[in-house]
Amino acid sequence: MSIEQQSNNQCDESTNLQISAPEVRHSEHQVAYQSMGTGKNLVLVHGWGVNSAIWQLTAEQLSQHYCVHLVDLPGFGKEPEISDYSLANISDTILRKLPDNAIWCGWSLGGLIATYVARHHPARVEKLIQVCAAIKFVEQAQWLGVKRAVFERFKTGVVTQPEKTLNRFLSLQAMGSVTVKNDIAIIKGLLAEQPQPKQDALVAGLDLLSNVDLRESFSQLTMPCLSLFGRLDSLVPIANMPELIKLYPANQQVIFEHSSHAPFISESVHFQRVVIDFIEG
Repeated sequence: MSIEQQSNNQCDESTNLQISAPEVRHSEHQVAYQSMGTGKNLVLVHGWGVNSAIWQLTAEQLSQHYCVHLVDLPGFGKEPEISDYSLANISDTILRKLPDNAIWCGWSLGGLIATYVARHHPARVEKLIQVCAAIKFVEQAQWLGVKRAVFERFKTGVVTQPEKTLNRFLSLQAMGSVTVKNDIAIIKGLLAEQPQPKQDALVAGLDLLSNVDLRESFSQLTMPCLSLFGRLDSLVPIANMPELIKLYPANQQVIFEHSSHAPFISESVHFQRVVIDFIEG
């Protein structure tokens, strides 16, 4: 079911739980997205290098309980690029077509965006779920993270060898998980027939991952927040979990013991249960 209202989208309570391809719209003011299911609004925001199709299996299951909204970030999937690739402009772009109020669940880069929306548009976010989403991805002093040079190498790669670089990145999502081969096959299968990300969006997204620091914003959140981690994740270290509690004592946290960077793929049933429990709690 495609939603065509501008900002106060609600799923029709009488609509059957039927999953269909999104009606894609391309203009300065409209975002490519789809929605499915009925009930509370749940927005799923994808990460770098992919698009909303990465959530398809998760959305099909969660749509049995909620109205799930899938959105492509600018320059990814079927969504056109934007010239100003800042968190503020990305947020404004996707908010135009999303519900007035929803639970927001963001993965990796999508978690940065969801956290930004929660801080700057709190009336739009009932609850926040961060999935392997560091509020600062790059290491600094006692804060553990990725070395900045890693993102610089990816930036070089998406310009010189884009297909090879994206394939390597997709493999990293599951690297270290107990079911790594199966996870990588699922991820690549979900994205097999999807449009390739725009090069400028890839580079700009890496700049966000490299430069954004939302620690202060995180400390100022006002809604319930759940942070999900993969114990085997090399991109978002679980060692930072105590620092998150210091910043926001109400933060709830769950570790997926057998997952790397994509627990919604590696431990899908457990992931869905954790999300439902948090939403209903």
